[in-house]
Amino acid sequence: MFCPNCGAQAPNDAKFCSACGKPIAPVQYANASPQTAAAPASPVFSSGPIAGSPPLRSGFAGWLAALKLWQKIALGAVTFIVVVVALAMWATSGLEEPVQRHFAAIRSGDVVGAYGELSVAARQQTSLDDFRKMLINVPALTKVTGESYSSREVNNGEGHLDGMLEIEGGGKLPIQVRLVKENGAWKILAYQTGHPRAE
Repeated sequence: MFCPNCGAQAPNDAKFCSACGKPIAPVQYANASPQTAAAPASPVFSSGPIAGSPPLRSGFAGWLAALKLWQKIALGAVTFIVVVVALAMWATSGLEEPVQRHFAAIRSGDVVGAYGELSVAARQQTSLDDFRKMLINVPALTKVTGESYSSREVNNGEGHLDGMLEIEGGGKLPIQVRLVKENGAWKILAYQTGHPRAE
C-alpha cells in the first residue's frame, strides 16, 4: 500500500509511514459491512424509465393519450364533421362558375356565349333561337347582377344549386340549377326560376 500523506510505498501491515512518519490507517466505514460500503449509492435522478411504468409519450401522441374518453369521442365527432364538410366542398367546387359566366354573358348581351355554357343535352333540347325567345319572355334574366346559393350538392354525377339571383333594382329571383360534367367541366343542364321577390 501507499502512504496517504507522502505517497511512499509501505508494507500492507504498517501502522506508520517509514518515510514521513505519519500514521497509515485503512479506510473504515462506520456501521457498515464491507459489502454495503463497497456498493455504489443509488442515483437520486435517473434518465431511464421507471420500472413497471408505461413509457412517457411526447407531442401529439402524448396529448391524445392524456385525453379522457368523452374528449376523444368529441374529438372524433368533430374530425368526422370536418372531413365530411371538406369532401362536400371539394365535390361541389366549381358548380357556381358556369352559372356566373352564363348570367354575366346574358347581361353583357353575349347570348351566344351564354348559350355555350349549356350542356350538349341542353342545347339539343333548346335551340339558340328558342334560348333567345326565353330571354325575351323572362327579362329579369338579362338584369342579373349576382347570385347566392343556400344549397349545393352532387348526386349521381349531377350537380344541384338552389338559391337566389340578384336583379338590378333590388329584386330577387329564386333559382334552381342542374348541372352535369362534360370533359371535366361543369355545364348547365337546366334551370328553373320562381316568381320575382321585391326587396
